[in-house]
Amino acid sequence: MWNIISGTQMDQYLDEGWDMVLVDLRDSDSYDRSHIAGAVNIPEQELMERLWELPENKLIVLYCYHGPNSMRAARRLAQMGYETADVYGGIQTYRGKYLVQMR
Repeated sequence: MWNIISGTQMDQYLDEGWDMVLVDLRDSDSYDRSHIAGAVNIPEQELMERLWELPENKLIVLYCYHGPNSMRAARRLAQMGYETADVYGGIQTYRGKYLVQMR
């Protein structure tokens, strides 16, 4: 099963300490410039070969730059049996309090 969540919901999940893995699917340079606190960086093209890093018993929350790549990844992982969520609009629209920006 997969869901689409808003940036506000993402903040709520982090505030409440949900047992999840937050995955940034962008390239490492983009991740280094900004990301959501606590996210691990697994570029989209590496996701399938790095599945071993994703626990099967936790919610996997994914985001990318503006949404379509993480939505496809969330659906694919859900088809494989993972519980997933996609942050709607990706990092481009996320303006929550957990945004980490390097200047």
